[in-house]
Amino acid sequence: MIIGLRKQVVEKVPKEGPFPVVYEREDVSDMKIGLSHLIFKVTSVDSKDSKDKRLLELGAVNYPSPYGAECVIGYGSTQDIMNRLQDDGLKDELLKKVSRLIEDIDYEERHPWG
Repeated sequence: MIIGLRKQVVEKVPKEGPFPVVYEREDVSDMKIGLSHLIFKVTSVDSKDSKDKRLLELGAVNYPSPYGAECVIGYGSTQDIMNRLQDDGLKDELLKKVSRLIEDIDYEERHPWG
């Protein structure tokens, strides 16, 4: 997912202004971890003062459940996001974040009204 997203950032994410979300999605249902898919994405920040800022996010879903969870992994310019995607420790950090996302989704499924 990291390598695929890096390639998309180079090809599709401008230095400034809005752009369509770029993402990599991985089916993890066979891993039996309480998730069906992980989504790793880069989005533009919709703010007049932040036209050159981007968010790097990790999301998790467990279809057909309607619940999902996301967390921010990085924020900054397109180059900041590329640097983050090239960070040697990113894979380990993502694994830790996945555990937290699983807990968040599990909580929502058990307590849908808060």
